[in-house]
Amino acid sequence: MEIVNEIGRSILAFIFVLGVMIFVHELGHYLMAKLLGIRVDVFSLGFGPRLFGFSRGGTDYRVSILPLGGYVKMAGENYEEELSGSPEEFLSRPKSHRFAVAVAGPVMNILLALVLTWAHFWSGVEVDAYVKQAAVIGKIQPDSPAAKAGLKVQDRIVAVDGEPTPTWSELQLAVAKKPNQTLDLAIVRDSQTVHQKATTSINKELGL
Repeated sequence: MEIVNEIGRSILAFIFVLGVMIFVHELGHYLMAKLLGIRVDVFSLGFGPRLFGFSRGGTDYRVSILPLGGYVKMAGENYEEELSGSPEEFLSRPKSHRFAVAVAGPVMNILLALVLTWAHFWSGVEVDAYVKQAAVIGKIQPDSPAAKAGLKVQDRIVAVDGEPTPTWSELQLAVAKKPNQTLDLAIVRDSQTVHQKATTSINKELGL
């Protein structure tokens, strides 16, 4: 059941990330088309039948049934349509305008990547406060591998399968190398060293 939950969460995360990337990509095409005066008939997140949305300014903004994709439908964007020669039609615009609309999507994706990288760099990751400290348990998650193994708050894990783990960083590394395996944990409890068996979860965690 845990494997099914992990797969489900991974699929949902994939769909969410893909949806954001597609939205930003199509937004680039849309904004450039609007900027150049090209009429946009449809802005869709997803393919297939329309689920819901609204119309404004001559554009149908919609969410469609298949989330793995998206598109912007501009007026007169292919030769199969009946073209009127209106300046609002995509193919009526000069090549420079059509090129600008085409590259606006990839450019928006690049800008998104740069913004996320910058945000991650400046936000930092607050791990230095504990990774170099002794692996003393402060909290145990209910129904976790640690709880099932009988670990207690204030236990200090000093070794995993004979491998010394003087700090949290060494403990995390030792556990990550052995997902879904039974580990022999050497624990200092009340000034005595005891050994407990704990089976890691498929996501390489003890639940501490």
